[in-house]
Amino acid sequence: MNIHDQIPEELLARYLARTASEAEIQQVEDWLAISETHVQEFEGYKIIWQQTEKMQQGKFPVNTDLAWKKVKSKMDAIPSGSDASIKIRNLNNASPVITNKRKPVIFWAAAVIAALMMSYGWYMMQPAANKSLQVATIENTREEILPDGSKVFLNYNSSLTYPEHFEGTERKVVLKGEAFFDVRPDAAHPFVIDANGTEVKVLGTSFNVKAYAKEPVRVDVETGKVSVTKGETNIKLSEGESAIVAKDTVRSILPDLNKMGYRTQVYDFVATDLEDVVSSIRNGYHIDLRLSDEKTAQCRLTIRFEKEPVDATLGVIAETMNLKIRKEGNIYWLDGNSCQ
Repeated sequence: MNIHDQIPEELLARYLARTASEAEIQQVEDWLAISETHVQEFEGYKIIWQQTEKMQQGKFPVNTDLAWKKVKSKMDAIPSGSDASIKIRNLNNASPVITNKRKPVIFWAAAVIAALMMSYGWYMMQPAANKSLQVATIENTREEILPDGSKVFLNYNSSLTYPEHFEGTERKVVLKGEAFFDVRPDAAHPFVIDANGTEVKVLGTSFNVKAYAKEPVRVDVETGKVSVTKGETNIKLSEGESAIVAKDTVRSILPDLNKMGYRTQVYDFVATDLEDVVSSIRNGYHIDLRLSDEKTAQCRLTIRFEKEPVDATLGVIAETMNLKIRKEGNIYWLDGNSCQ
């Protein structure tokens, strides 16, 4: 009795491809238990099917049902008494000849494998999908090198999404949070940052973008030129210039390179209001620093810090401004009501 009268060929294909349901698996196993003939013919299928094991271990989407239908439509045209044969080269380089007069089932299985292998060859020639990658920080900073060689330094609570390979006419990334960019020059492929709906475009330069949720987007240019666009508003920034985005408007503001202290740990204050000094130190060192008396907010400070630990920095500020340092939990307080 022939296997085709006992069990659907498509079911055997799904069983071998490990895509059958639990009920279908049970159906095949029940069929195998009926007779030794079924087991022998199934083993013939299995030998051939194993030739595609490497293919199945990849990410090639094997459609077994479709393969069976295509092969059956061709096999129906083969006379039942014909002596057609097919050779399959196995992993040991042997080339067994399978004749469909003796084992028509195996001939069909071999044809299915051939169809799958042709489909696999077509699949492998297709261009690989360009994956989207993301790096993120929480309570840490991180430096990342992009596919084009550009460097990005992420501040706390930030994320950057970019493609595995830059394609097309632009190098596009998405920023949430804050990051310093050192973009590799490429005039033919502008570097474009989507920062909370604000577009920052450059050819090759270094600059800082701050784009935290519920905060205005801020751009500070260290070198080169940057284009900042929000809606219909666009502004061009050069070295040492800054801009802020409020709603749908982009406007120039006074530059403050101390805003990049989180990366450089360099702070250069020149007649700077103490409240602005506190803001820069708070953001750069990631601490909760506050003034206990608003009277000291407008006191001005001229001083430079370069890669100093936070305790030393606060100590110098307190000593210079005649203030006291007090810590309550995670909060640092600068106590005092005088600038002298």
